[in-house]
Amino acid sequence: MIFRNPENADKALDSTGKGLGFLKIIAILGVIMILFSILIGVILYNMTWGGPYGTVKNAPTSSLIASVDGSNWTVQIVKINPQVSINSVHWYLLDVQGNTKTDGLVSDVYGYELGEGKAVRFVDKDFNGKLSPGDKFKLHPSEPNSDLQDIDNISGFSFRLKFEPTGDVMHINDPLFE
Repeated sequence: MIFRNPENADKALDSTGKGLGFLKIIAILGVIMILFSILIGVILYNMTWGGPYGTVKNAPTSSLIASVDGSNWTVQIVKINPQVSINSVHWYLLDVQGNTKTDGLVSDVYGYELGEGKAVRFVDKDFNGKLSPGDKFKLHPSEPNSDLQDIDNISGFSFRLKFEPTGDVMHINDPLFE
């Protein structure tokens, strides 16, 4: 038995369109799948990328050691857990009265060489852009064109690290240079 369309009595009900209904459904489902894939990609990207400070929620714990060669000092990171971006840590050099003599983000002193006007330099031993064991802060009193150009000796000074996202002090040692 064939059912007829009352408006068009000579055509069967199943032949009134041009057969594009199935293709329209496939196209709509395809667009939905593409949008869903993009949404999942954005969600996963945001879950794995923590921004410029990384995904660390609390200040890392660290251990540093200082050594001197003439009037130049080296502060080496012995251990740090977890490793954090150089963009997320602020360093301070404080005089014997506790006044800040010079400070900045680690990224501000990253990669400089002696003689380039930075009294404090950060040497990233493994070139990973993070504070990690083996990395060093090099301190050069009397460095021309720097904050320490008028200071010959930093014995008795303190060196501090602060984790910027939380404001927590990661390392404090009073006095560091004796």
